[in-house]
Amino acid sequence: MPLALGILAVTFGAAVALGLLVHRLEERSGRIDNRDRRLVGDGMNGALGFLGGSAAFLLGVLMLTSVDHFNGTAASATAEALNYSAAFDGTAALRPADRDKLQRDLVCLMRSVATKSWAATEEGDLTGSENTHAWQARALRDADAVVPETYVQDGLSTVHSELREAAKAGQERLLASEANLPTALWLLVYLSLFVLIFALTLLLRPYPTLAVATLAAIMVLSTAMVWVLTAFSGPFTKGDGVYISPRALESVMLRLQSSYPGKAWEPCEDSAQR
Repeated sequence: MPLALGILAVTFGAAVALGLLVHRLEERSGRIDNRDRRLVGDGMNGALGFLGGSAAFLLGVLMLTSVDHFNGTAASATAEALNYSAAFDGTAALRPADRDKLQRDLVCLMRSVATKSWAATEEGDLTGSENTHAWQARALRDADAVVPETYVQDGLSTVHSELREAAKAGQERLLASEANLPTALWLLVYLSLFVLIFALTLLLRPYPTLAVATLAAIMVLSTAMVWVLTAFSGPFTKGDGVYISPRALESVMLRLQSSYPGKAWEPCEDSAQR
């Protein structure tokens, strides 16, 4: 975020400075006296319309892309929570010994996802949390060890499928933590704004008050747009006002603990690897 806004400020400053420099050079050469101090003619309005429309269209498309990225990531986080919820509910059909073991695995796995895996996501670590991976492997291993007798077959199948779907959704969440806007698109945004501000500076130089008001308005609007772009493209970055928290998974755990109280909810060890 600070880098993107810093580059934007430099872009605006450079464009205004270049526009003022060109205007001053033309003024010194004497070629501007017969134009009522205007460096460009009325035909520039069409060019400005094209430049402004192009910059606005580009920023609008990129904002929609970022918002879609955010919504898709939020959907993955919600799906992950729902998969764990369904897997836990599926253990109710198992024999007591198997049920207790798998519920314990799932409790510790969900806690690890909501803390350690989420912390990895916030840090942009695409590999995730070793602790979470270990609990996930243990839960799958214990589910595979259950004897698939007829009366537990449906519950066991649910546990297996939902655990794998949860792992898939979790991987999507991890991968989505990396910003999805290529550098080339950022360069195009800054170049479009640079050309637009340069042209406006040339056109409005004879009208200082109008120039300041217009450039300031564009600067404020562009800053807001760049903020939206960076905020929504990094959905796990705290402090930007746009953040996906593990609230859905935490709510699922509260519901499950109320519905299935017992020893499974005791504090978990730090790692499931043993």
